[in-house]
Amino acid sequence: MNEPPSRRPKRRPVNPTSSVMRLRRILVPVDFGECTAEALRYAGAFAREYKAMVTLLHVVKPGDWEDKRGLSHLTEDPTEVGERQLRKLVDVIWGGEIATDVIVATGKPHKQIVNEAKETKADMIIIASHGPVGAWGLIRRGTATWVVRHAPCPVLVVGPFERGFAMDGAAERCVDR
Repeated sequence: MNEPPSRRPKRRPVNPTSSVMRLRRILVPVDFGECTAEALRYAGAFAREYKAMVTLLHVVKPGDWEDKRGLSHLTEDPTEVGERQLRKLVDVIWGGEIATDVIVATGKPHKQIVNEAKETKADMIIIASHGPVGAWGLIRRGTATWVVRHAPCPVLVVGPFERGFAMDGAAERCVDR
């Protein structure tokens, strides 16, 4: 018996070196929260795979430093502290393995993230989310929601997972949980 010709398209061999997606620059907002390790894990995995540069961005809200933490007596500039913490984080997690840029900005986090993505011509933003990521999370007015709606590039929202597809224990070990 002869079978009728298949209607499936012929499979073409995939060239593993040719990628449909090109990532040259990844922006990762860092707030040093509990989900930061997850976002850094994904950023490291993508950066290694695509040989991309990672830009870590920490945003200091004006007046928030003294008000919430009761640290008005400190003379050290919060942007300098943030930059020092980001550089230490990079050294501990990736060392010289991944090309990394560190930026500390002052302002509203959601606006600064979108502005930096535009200025640095980021190909992707990987942002940690502290709240729900599903439909309810998109209704809420959190930073990640605002970034997803206004970003000039794709956004990967990373929540507090027990297990994800990116496996890298270095990020987890150096960020306090």
